[in-house]
Amino acid sequence: MNFSENISNKLTEVITDELDYSEDKKEIIAYAIETVILFLLGSLLIIVLGYMFNALMPAVFATVFGVSLRKVSGGAHFNTPLKCLAFGSIIYSIIGVLAKKLVDFDFANQYIMIFILVVSFLLVAFLAPVDSEAKPIHSSSLILKLKISSIAFVIVSFFVISFVDNKLLNVSAVLGVSYQSITLLPIFNRGR
Repeated sequence: MNFSENISNKLTEVITDELDYSEDKKEIIAYAIETVILFLLGSLLIIVLGYMFNALMPAVFATVFGVSLRKVSGGAHFNTPLKCLAFGSIIYSIIGVLAKKLVDFDFANQYIMIFILVVSFLLVAFLAPVDSEAKPIHSSSLILKLKISSIAFVIVSFFVISFVDNKLLNVSAVLGVSYQSITLLPIFNRGR
């Protein structure tokens, strides 16, 4: 049992101690608590790392775009949520630093960003959604909906970088989307 699961189970017992909830309801509450704990820990870690590296905003922008795409596209997973959270927080913080440096040194070329999004679009179109052993996708209609949502998200990202006049946001968004697209590659999902 991992750290966040242990805390969520204890909080669930405290919350449901006086209530006559079934084990199914308790499990749902424990899952919701664990999800909130992981979200808060991940957000805090990205904020701390982004601040430490003086790249808070680009790290946040990259995270918002990358994680939003991940929700519909799936991708590579670690064997515990905490490992996934720690790795993702470090990667998105590094992406924030990279985005800031690219903008500082005026390497934020619109054509390169469009090219990167086209590659991301192709990866998503051919590979998304990628499920995991913990969360397999059995429904063909859900697979289609997730694929369409993933493609639509990359298209929305393209419009964002085309119409928003903020180089830092644009570079961060493109790097966040491209990182998430790369996690769809079979080399990162061998167990599937």
